[in-house]
Amino acid sequence: MKILFFSPYFYPYTSGVTTYPLKILSHLSKKNKVTALTFLYDKKLSNQVTHNQITIKRMPFLFKVYKGFISPQSLIYFLKLVKSTDLLILNQPNFEGLFLAIFGRIFRKKIISIFHCQVFLQGNFINKIINSVLNFSMNIQLFLSYKIVVYTKDYIDSLPNFKLFKNKTLEILPPIKKSTEDKNYLKKLLKFKENNIWIGYGGRISSEKGLEYLIDAIKQLNNETINIVFAGPYGKDVVGENVYYTKIVGELKEFKIKHLFLGNLTSKQLSAFYKTINMLVLPSINQTEAFGMVQAEAMINGTPVIASNLPGVRMPIKLTKMGIVTEQKNINQLIEAIKNILGNKNEFTNKKLIKNAQLIFDIKKVYKFYENLIYEKN
Repeated sequence: MKILFFSPYFYPYTSGVTTYPLKILSHLSKKNKVTALTFLYDKKLSNQVTHNQITIKRMPFLFKVYKGFISPQSLIYFLKLVKSTDLLILNQPNFEGLFLAIFGRIFRKKIISIFHCQVFLQGNFINKIINSVLNFSMNIQLFLSYKIVVYTKDYIDSLPNFKLFKNKTLEILPPIKKSTEDKNYLKKLLKFKENNIWIGYGGRISSEKGLEYLIDAIKQLNNETINIVFAGPYGKDVVGENVYYTKIVGELKEFKIKHLFLGNLTSKQLSAFYKTINMLVLPSINQTEAFGMVQAEAMINGTPVIASNLPGVRMPIKLTKMGIVTEQKNINQLIEAIKNILGNKNEFTNKKLIKNAQLIFDIKKVYKFYENLIYEKN
């Protein structure tokens, strides 16, 4: 089968929205011809490359508005590629794929949308306009889709507009792949950690993550052995979030909190990271965060988690019992949760809990789900 996938950002850009489809497409490319269509967000990248048997085509654009691309040229790519495809997969949220979805329906192609989250941009009037236009475009694409794949019913039930798409929505947990740890990297981290307490954070440094509340909690704990260790892209490597990163670094220095930025890690290095930290904290503050795949990754590696009580985000802990859910922006609850896990670690991670988490987040189930979905008749 010829599969055309579209996402404004894709490999090597790192976020949950890109790593999820990369895992799925890498699996599907073993038996199908897969093309991933995206934008040339970094001029250092090639226009076309093959990765994991996926042909990645990167389109030019005129300019960007916030994180979105204005690209009349994309219409030519859309029209040319959609004609020769059997299946169209749209990565949501996106604004730019609207005409691709329309072309897909005109040429009677089966369209599947992978829905990660709805965007909730905070701030000024311009951000509100961008947010409205983005979600309007996405909703039309969802309307034109044959099926919509979501992470959890918990998240979509919190979105009023999803009642319109209830009959074509399918729920499957995201693909979580367990890797063996990089033993040399693990030794390096453990040597650097010594006898300190490492509070880990995994993912992009971006404003919806609520890292300022974690920093405030660590400041109030006033424990000199505590370090915050960040794994994932930051600063200029995260589109539109350099100002937020600068703010976070400023607070860490102002409050004299020991910290370490590890940057992007390989899957094996991430496994070593999870095995080194005492716990992972995901203090997200709004519904742009819909799950937090790093939670599941930490759990299958035996690491307890603290996460915000947001739709979708709370589900990994509810399913596995491997952590504590706290109200978003509630620093006192965050402090108590950190103390609780440090004082009662075996309650939140043991062989039985870890094995159960590995069964819950079995990636083979997700692969089978997508195999059945792409061959399902309209």
